[in-house]
Amino acid sequence: MKTITWITPDYFLQVDLPVLLHLKKYFQLKWVVYAQPNSDKAKTAREYAQKHNIDITFFTIKGHRYSPLCYKQYCKQMQILKSLNSDIYYFNIIGFPYLLFAIKRYIPHNKVIMTMHHGKIHKGMQLRHLYKYYLKYLCRQDFHFQYFSESQAKYFSGNKEKCHIIPLALNDFGHSNKIPSPTSITFLSFGHIIETKNIGLLIRAAEEVKKCCKLPFKVRIVGHCRNWEPYQQLIKHPEIFDLSIKSIPDTDIPDLFATTHYLVLPYKSVTQSGPLRIAYGYNTPVIASDLEGFKESIINNVTGLLFKTDDVTSLASLMRNVIENPQTYNIIKSKQKEYINNNISEKVIINKYINMFNNII
Repeated sequence: MKTITWITPDYFLQVDLPVLLHLKKYFQLKWVVYAQPNSDKAKTAREYAQKHNIDITFFTIKGHRYSPLCYKQYCKQMQILKSLNSDIYYFNIIGFPYLLFAIKRYIPHNKVIMTMHHGKIHKGMQLRHLYKYYLKYLCRQDFHFQYFSESQAKYFSGNKEKCHIIPLALNDFGHSNKIPSPTSITFLSFGHIIETKNIGLLIRAAEEVKKCCKLPFKVRIVGHCRNWEPYQQLIKHPEIFDLSIKSIPDTDIPDLFATTHYLVLPYKSVTQSGPLRIAYGYNTPVIASDLEGFKESIINNVTGLLFKTDDVTSLASLMRNVIENPQTYNIIKSKQKEYINNNISEKVIINKYINMFNNII
């Protein structure tokens, strides 16, 4: 049985939780989590490891991860990992920039898999002007690489034989017995509210729909926002909005998606979307911008509906159409369920990981 040391930072915890418990059946796992000892993320990881009998170790970094002072800490940690002599080291962590140098110094390159959440730099990324050079340098390393989408993998400039593509696994935050309202279509925006997510477009589109559509509908906006006031000023008909401008606990997610007809993703740019994975996990149809990153993972008229990016008229027209044709919801929901079972179900994703690990010598 191959031994795998799997490294997860707290910010990617939800990416790895759906797969680790299944991979444990096929590989000997050592799980390393970067998290503050008393944080909620550390508690989640610790409880998960205990429940599924996974060997877990916590690493922490003192200071900012972009500081050169972190390099010595990373070196000590990579020495610990090297001593494990695992067959594979799976790094689902952004190694920008000093962790990468420590990995190169201590971990055999042929044993390393680096996950690549980005191939193309988008406007919402921190330090994007430096990160693009880091990505080019990273691609030249003699590691194995895993991308989560075809659209991002096409930007990989390294050895194509060492490039693997496995979609993100779907998240499961628990079951809900609730259902959407039978008398009013509900649209949901979920997640941190930042400029690139273009929530203002959704608000303006909803206001346009209100002017010409007499049927009831709701736009539910849930997520933390540093400055909500500019969005609030766009709202002229508060009765059609259900606002929760704050972060919500994971325990609220099942009911939130179970009572939603459509998740709306009006983004200006995207590489991958956490809310999209949650929507698929709860068989919730999606309405999204026709960006390249979405067109790969959202099949128009099958798993969701696409509108012209940053076009308020296009989004408003689509929203009005599904409100006036409520049968569309059940049609898309049924098609989406079939697509997920055949392409991105738990069984499909786990088999891809097993094949990748078994084909790495």
